[in-house]
Amino acid sequence: MLAVAPYPVGVDTEAVRDLAVEDLTGDVLTRREHDAVLAAPQGPGRTRAFLRCWTRKEAVLKAAGVGIVTDLSRLETRAWSPGPAEVTTDVLAAPTTWQVAETPVPDGWTAAVAVPSGTGGDVTVRQFAFRG
Repeated sequence: MLAVAPYPVGVDTEAVRDLAVEDLTGDVLTRREHDAVLAAPQGPGRTRAFLRCWTRKEAVLKAAGVGIVTDLSRLETRAWSPGPAEVTTDVLAAPTTWQVAETPVPDGWTAAVAVPSGTGGDVTVRQFAFRG
């Protein structure tokens, strides 16, 4: 996935696949995210709930320009809420706030994009086919 914008932007995409969600939640989710993910039905529903949190976290940290260098369980993504969410991170010297939301991708994938809060504008996704 490629993101182009006149301001910092972060994207993350993940294939929906079998994951040991229960083993991962304690290390990377906030308490509220953990409760929301484990409230989802076991199987694909729970995996999608986890990946929604994960892709939001990665998109925000990529937008901040740091990647995964912080305790992910301190980054609250509000992934249980529909639509975009305001997410604040203090991984840099000063807290920064981002708007993060899911972005459409082909079936079997999930993705999120993060832009600085207050920049407005919609995200446009274009799918390109590459021929070898």
